[in-house]
Order: sequence, then C-alpha cells, then structure tokens
Amino acid sequence: MMKKPLFFGAILFTLATLAWPLQTPEQFLGFKPGSDRNLAHYNQIKAYFEQLSRESPRLKTFTLGKTTLGNDLFMAVISNESNLKELEKYTNITRKLAQGEVEAAAAEQLAASGKAIVFVTCNLHSTEIASTQMAMELGYLLAAGTGGDIQDILENVILVLFPSVNPDGQIMEVEWYNKTKGTEYEGTGTPYLYHWYAGHDNNRDWFKISLKETELIVKELYQKWFPQILVDEHQMGSSSDRFFIPPYQDPPTPGVHPLVWRTINLIGSRIGYDLEKLNLKGVASRGYFTGWWIGSLDDSAWFHNIPGILFEGASTRLASPIYIEPEEVESGESFKNEERIFSPNPWKGGWWRLSDLVTYDLQATLSVLNSAARQRKELLFNTYQIARESITKGESEAPYAFIVPRQQHDPTAAERFIRILLKSNIRVFQLTHPLRVGDTMFDKRSYVVPLAQPYRAFVKNIFENQHYPDIRKNLKAEPELPYDMAAWTLPVGMGIKSVPVNEPLKAMMEPVQAAHFAINPFPEELEEYIVLDSRANHSYRAAFELLGKGKTVYRNIDCPDFSSGSFLVKKSEALEILKSIHSEAPLTLTSRKKLSLQQLRRLRPFKVGLYQNWGHNMTEGWLRYVFDEYKIPYETV
Repeated sequence: MMKKPLFFGAILFTLATLAWPLQTPEQFLGFKPGSDRNLAHYNQIKAYFEQLSRESPRLKTFTLGKTTLGNDLFMAVISNESNLKELEKYTNITRKLAQGEVEAAAAEQLAASGKAIVFVTCNLHSTEIASTQMAMELGYLLAAGTGGDIQDILENVILVLFPSVNPDGQIMEVEWYNKTKGTEYEGTGTPYLYHWYAGHDNNRDWFKISLKETELIVKELYQKWFPQILVDEHQMGSSSDRFFIPPYQDPPTPGVHPLVWRTINLIGSRIGYDLEKLNLKGVASRGYFTGWWIGSLDDSAWFHNIPGILFEGASTRLASPIYIEPEEVESGESFKNEERIFSPNPWKGGWWRLSDLVTYDLQATLSVLNSAARQRKELLFNTYQIARESITKGESEAPYAFIVPRQQHDPTAAERFIRILLKSNIRVFQLTHPLRVGDTMFDKRSYVVPLAQPYRAFVKNIFENQHYPDIRKNLKAEPELPYDMAAWTLPVGMGIKSVPVNEPLKAMMEPVQAAHFAINPFPEELEEYIVLDSRANHSYRAAFELLGKGKTVYRNIDCPDFSSGSFLVKKSEALEILKSIHSEAPLTLTSRKKLSLQQLRRLRPFKVGLYQNWGHNMTEGWLRYVFDEYKIPYETV
C-alpha cells in the first residue's frame, strides 16, 4: 500500500528537477564568477554547493571537520546519480587496486568495473583566488549534466572537488579585498598570514601533516578515496607565462614510479592540446616547476603512486585587472618570450583579468576530467600495477626495511613520527620479540617499516637522505639551485634514530594501528617529588602549563640523580594538572621521596613578546604554532 505514494513522490521530484533548471553561479551571486572587482566569499561558495546538492542528484557535499580557525572544510563529490549511490563500492575498488590486494586477473576485472576518481583542490594559497571562483562554474556544469562530454565524465569519473583547501585564508582575502576596494590598497594581499600559522608554507606540510587542514585532506586521499589523478590549482607571478601545466622541469625525485611521470606528461600534454584548440595563449610546460620535492600537495601524491598535476596561472591583483606591457612578459622557457617547443604560442601582453584565469582553470580541469573518462580502465589498472611492482621491489632490493628502535632520545617524538606514517597510510609493524640484525640487537616493541608495500617511494624518501643532482648548462656554469627545499629526511628533522635493514627481514611482529597509541595509564605510585625528563618534548609543555597556573616548578642544574635540565614539581601541588596534561600529551615521569632543592633552580614565569611585522612572516607563524602547542605564554606585538 505504501508503494504508490513513494512512486508518486519520485515522479514529483523528477518533474521538479526537469521543470526548474539549476540556478547558475551568476544568478546565485548576482555577478559572474571571475568578473572584475567581484569575489565570491567562502560562505557563499559553500551555500551554493549545498543548494546544488539539494537540487541535483549528481552532486553531494560532505563536511570533513573544522579548520584551524573553526570554519567548515567541505568538499563536493560529483558524478552521475547511479555512481553516487554506490560510492562505497567504487572506493572499495580503488582501495583494493591501490593497495595491491588482489591478483592480476581480479585487478583487470576491478579496473573494468570501477570509476576513475579525480581529486581537484583549489585555493591552497589564499591570494591565488581564481580556482575558488572557477569551482562554482565547474560544479554547475557537472551538476546540470548537459552535453556529451559532460555525460561521459559523469558516467566514468567520480570528481572530489575542494573549492578551497584553506577556507580561513579565502575568507581573510575576500574580506580584505572588499574592505580595500576603491582605495590605493585595492588588490593587495592581507598584511598578515593567510593561514593562521603557516601562511604560504601550508603547501610545505603534506609529508609532515602538522596542520588541521592537511590532516583532514590526507585522510580522504590516502585512507578513503585512493584517486587516480590529483589536480592542485595555483597561481604564480603576473609577468610570466599565462598558465603552467606539466610536464615538469628536471630533475625528478628518485624513486617515483616511471608510470607516474608518464601519466603526468600524457595528461599535461593533452591539457596543452585542448587549450590550444581554444586559442588560449601563453600555456607552457617545464619552466620553473621541477619534479624534485615531496612537501607540496600535488608532489606528495607522486609518492603515493598518484599522478599529481599542478596548475599555475598568472595572477591578477586578486579580482582587479592588470595591464602587462609586451616587454614585461618573460616565459619560463624563454626570457625573451619567444616560441619554444613547450611554449609554442606565447602571450604577448595586454589586459589580464580574473575572468581569464577562471577560463584557463575551468578548461584545463575539464581536459583532465575528459582524459580520466577516456582512460578510466587504464588509469585504474595503473594504480594496481604500480602498487604490485612497488611491493615486489621492496621484497627483492635493499633496503628491505627501516627500524625505529624503542630506545630514543624522546620516545614520544618517535611515536609522533610513527603516527605521521600511519596518516599517510604507510604500513608499520612492531616487534613482538627481540630481533638481531647484523651486530645490532633491537628490543621488543621497536617499530619496523618494511619497503615491501604499495607506497615504497614515500618510505624511501622519508627515511633516506636526499642528494640534489649537480645540474649545469656546461662544465663552467654555476650549479642550478633547487626550486624549493633540496632535502626532507623526516627522522633527521624530528631527532629520531632509524636504522636501514639491508638483508631480507624475518621477524616476529604485529601491525600497528592508530588505536595502538592509546594513552598509557598515569602512574599511580608516585612519590612527592615528580621528575619530568628534559629529553621529552612534552615535559616542556607541562612545565609551562604549571607555571601558567601559578605552580612551583624547579629545574635540575647540578643534581646527578636525574638528567640535567629536567623539571621537578611536588605531587601535592601538581598531580591533578599533570594527569590532565598526560591525557593529551603523554609524560615521561619518575619520582623521588626526598630531594635536596639546593641543586635545583626555581623557575619564574616570564613574558614573551612575539613580533609580527606587517606582511607575511612565516617564521613568526610557525613559532606561534610551537608556542601554542607547548602552552608558552606570549603576546603578539
């Protein structure tokens, strides 16, 4: 008896969808995205996508969590209605392929039945605003679902779209632009960091995973969706090429699978071809952007076997147009802006507008989606092939593993390092029995990171030292400098001891999961004088927090009974506060029944003034991050 009303309701929904076409971004905003001196605010963009999700069966929105400043970080998932109803099925397929969990014949079948997943991330750097405006146009085109190419994309591709990776900064920049519009400061960036802590360095965090936004997106990338392509959309200086696309400039980072580079080159070349057909001038490859780096969003994807595609469009003054004289234009391929193989149609100057950037971003993104639709099965099987070859290589070539010994200068720092690996979906194990490797004995509970795993390239690049190649135009020329950081060995940066294993490893061990790091119980049997080991970073947080709450804290100067620099507090005064701290930041505690305070120094609360200049001081931002994490009191001046 209930079937007729439900069926009738479905008819009404279908008729309503057909009768009232979707509202365009221009109708929703009152201006066309990309038009001169107009910017859509993040909250408007979010509201528009939420409206599309209510009105179109081809788009869903998901809120991942809160940003550093408490805004919602959302994404839109776009495909045809049938695919959206079976997202779990398709993410299970990409997971099995990306993790190399099945045999080749089964992988062929999965690739044939799966959908290519494409991540598109916009506005990581908040002054690079065009992609946020473009995202609304892209969302509308796909949600409306009209046109043959669009239908092919919706049938074969699942798009995961982030209109802004850094909502806090997008809000800052739009509100600053609107505040200064019509003044001499129109088009300037904010006079403060557009990420609360990192500023421009939020695109240096994708292997360390320090920021909230990074952690939320990395989880989607490497734990849930396992995409076949990632596109990260940026902007660059105003007087260079109009639009950069891969192939990248040499050198490549060692260890990235050749199929990743070949796929990047293939997709990038197709973008160039498609943009050329539209007579979009100034599209160039190679230039300034190299394949040597791990810290940025698109680059970190390479080490997870994902072709990471970078767009870099020439900037305007936010939404204000600029005029570039012909002699000002300097291509990354030719300082005279002449025709080159990778820049065959140079832009010769003139007016440059936000609408131009939106057009380039939109057409390039559609080109990637069309490539994904055309080569869906091949891209999916490549995911599997690279994973299996990485596992096989890890089984047959040294190093076979890296061991992180239990004994560390700061055991909690080692645990933090292991957590970072787990967030990047790296397989980590823990010894259940002692292990001898050569002349070295490793205790039970030491960590083992094998190389026989899908993301072998990431493991090698995190643990091993990098050596930037000596690249010169000739023997007499100066070496060419790297575009960004030349090395990124994370154990070195975190003060973690690790040991390579250069022989096949046979060990009794068990897998480590995130739940493994449940906080150890607070020690019950503590004497009156509690010692906080100075070698443990969390001891400093405890000392600052106790001082901030008016408690007495001593520091060891000459006492030989425990390590120099360690902190000491009285149980009767500090116990409850220490328990609270331990629940968030595990403490390394010992205690003494009696102790002479003559060899200790009582600490006094102090004031810190943290200088914040007018502009983008990322050193100040990261220092503020450390101060906040360790509860160091400060005032910004």
